[in-house]
Amino acid sequence: MSKELDKKLRTLPKPRLREETKDVLHQAIMEHEKEKNHNAWLPKVRSATLLTVSVFAIALFSFILFTGSEGEAPRSSAPEEKYYENYVSYLDSIDVHDQIDADKAYIGNNGALGKYHGQVLPGKYYANGMELQTNEEQPMGIHMHYKVTEETSAKGFEKEVFHVSNLPWTITFNATAYFTFFKTGDYVTFDIDYYGEKREYTLTRQQIEDLYGRDVKEFADNKDLWKEEVMEKTLQNEEKVQDFMEKIQAPYGE
Repeated sequence: MSKELDKKLRTLPKPRLREETKDVLHQAIMEHEKEKNHNAWLPKVRSATLLTVSVFAIALFSFILFTGSEGEAPRSSAPEEKYYENYVSYLDSIDVHDQIDADKAYIGNNGALGKYHGQVLPGKYYANGMELQTNEEQPMGIHMHYKVTEETSAKGFEKEVFHVSNLPWTITFNATAYFTFFKTGDYVTFDIDYYGEKREYTLTRQQIEDLYGRDVKEFADNKDLWKEEVMEKTLQNEEKVQDFMEKIQAPYGE
């Protein structure tokens, strides 16, 4: 096994089986044991049954390992596949436009900020409050707090927005939306409690505008421009997103 694949496998959450799947496996094993006890004179049949159960169990485990759990969107993929493209498709499905009136989109409007934080942007299921810095003598910005736990109603990609496979895209997408739709604000800090591990990422308006090479407020009234510049030219460019993340991320645990 390559070091890269081994590294990716170590980041995967533990696979979970549905109760009905557990029952199927249990029943198959019990049938095998019954066959073993009552048909000891049929070694070939017994071997075939054992092989069938083993192959089924291994195949099911492998499927869940690379998809997270049965029926959910994949959390990771083989190195040759572009898993991030599936996550970008999920982000593209989020309607970030026309959520609030333009004249209310400014630092200090708790209602508008709270809606984006807790109802619109990826991570909304883990939203855990926010803090505003509105003193005009200092850079103005917002701290968005998240607390990631197993106690959530989120499913699929919505549950895995802060997983290591998705984090760079989540941070870039959320910061872009923040600076696009809110006129004021010099920075945004994402404070993430990830199963007890503290992570903090601060992005400035200047960094985001350097990423796109333009004033991102231009995206607010132009959905086509948002799709072209944000979704297609930036978020679908894995190298671009990863390079940007390396520039702004703080080491874990700090």
